[in-house]
Amino acid sequence: MTAVREHDAVEAPVSPLAAKVTKIKWPIVVAGLMLAVAAFFLLPDSLSLQARGVAAIGILMATWWMTEAVPLEVTSLLPLVLFPITGVADIGAAAAPYANNVIYLVLGGVILGLATQRWNLHRRVALLIILAVGTRPSQIVFGLMLASALITMWVSNTATAVIMVPIGGAILALINSLENSKVTPKLAASMLLGIAYAVTIGSMGTLIGQPPMALMKAYLADNYEITVGFGQWMLVGVPFAAFMLATAWLVLTKIVFRSEVDEIPGGKEIMREELRKLGGLTSQEKRVIAIFAGAAFCWIFLPFIAKIPAVATAVPFAANFNDTSIAVLAALLVFVVPGDKPKNGPLLEWSATKEVPWGLLLLFGGGLSLSAQVTATGLSEWIGNSVSGLADVPPIILILIIVIILLAITEMTSNTATAAAFMPIMASVGVGVGIDPLVMAITVTLAVSGAYMLPVGTPSNAVAFAAGGVSIKSMVRGGIWLNIVSIVMIPVVLMTLVPFVFGVGV
Repeated sequence: MTAVREHDAVEAPVSPLAAKVTKIKWPIVVAGLMLAVAAFFLLPDSLSLQARGVAAIGILMATWWMTEAVPLEVTSLLPLVLFPITGVADIGAAAAPYANNVIYLVLGGVILGLATQRWNLHRRVALLIILAVGTRPSQIVFGLMLASALITMWVSNTATAVIMVPIGGAILALINSLENSKVTPKLAASMLLGIAYAVTIGSMGTLIGQPPMALMKAYLADNYEITVGFGQWMLVGVPFAAFMLATAWLVLTKIVFRSEVDEIPGGKEIMREELRKLGGLTSQEKRVIAIFAGAAFCWIFLPFIAKIPAVATAVPFAANFNDTSIAVLAALLVFVVPGDKPKNGPLLEWSATKEVPWGLLLLFGGGLSLSAQVTATGLSEWIGNSVSGLADVPPIILILIIVIILLAITEMTSNTATAAAFMPIMASVGVGVGIDPLVMAITVTLAVSGAYMLPVGTPSNAVAFAAGGVSIKSMVRGGIWLNIVSIVMIPVVLMTLVPFVFGVGV
């Protein structure tokens, strides 16, 4: 990429996880195939051959997804092969979900994030926030957490972790270099874990922050004709994320890793020097801010503005804009708005799209293709009828059981894969016991997004662990508190915010 000044442009960060060598887990591959065959023959004859086929393929995909027996993206391509050859669906029906509009919503959001990274806007935002909140140890942790949470609402959580963890590490190194100051294990743990947890928490605030949110939107639209608007979800996700962020900060800085020092000498000077190195706000940063702000404004407010009678009369096509078209328009703008005057290049070169997580988009497609056939073949209706006996169980108890199970599973598996595997099942269970599928989908989404205890739980945990200074024991000590809080808070959200925003609840 071409840079106007040395600090103006940076290559998009690459997750250290991307370099891992793929190892096929052959025993699990075979076990998944055997489970699928067994399920096909053990399911009752009252189910159609197509429904039994979908169940078998779903079990195979869930097994491979949750164990990563083969790469997640490879498993996600199975519907394109197995649905046509087993007669479940033709190739057109199997492939259509891979072009779902929500996939392009995520793509647009990722491209916007790459533009902020290219011009170092993310780093400027992080430093400004840290300076604003203060430079005591607990304040620095809060500043890093707030910056991480705000960035990850719009940038992928992996990229945000790769951006923010080095900033946290640099602050720790600078503290160590000061006279009369030394980084303690508690300060290092609270800072690095604060970033990791904030990335996970903040990404729940918007539909593009974390894949399960977008998957929920697409699943509900395709299977139940329920529309979850960008602004609507923020009314649920942002308050939940804000509460969890504050809780995580209290747990890390006041309970588990309370700092032994109250003041870091020269803390503000460190931040100011880092900010000074960035120089003044460049024209490229201003243009990215304008595009980003315009997209956010349209996502949140355009649906309401378009319904105003005067606007509907004067600009009738405003109602045709949706979350996806806004995201794609913003992505198009960063590819055409000038960024580099000497070379007349745009804000973002197309070559930067090599950093787009294309495999993640395939995972979306595979999950949506599976979900579509679970509904189309009648398998979801059968699951709902099969669990109708649970109707006597209080809904809140059932919700709690599901949250606990999914929180445990997502600590060891990909949250997107877990959401793709369990969302159609739990929505069908909800229908069977009289719980709205929207409520069940939100339950699954929030539960699978809350992995705090192990490095394998989320990319942000892994990046923080790889940086050093954080042991698995420390991660478990902090994470178990947040899991307990999540078990309580998710049902609270379902009984308060969800009925207020969507009109349905537990």
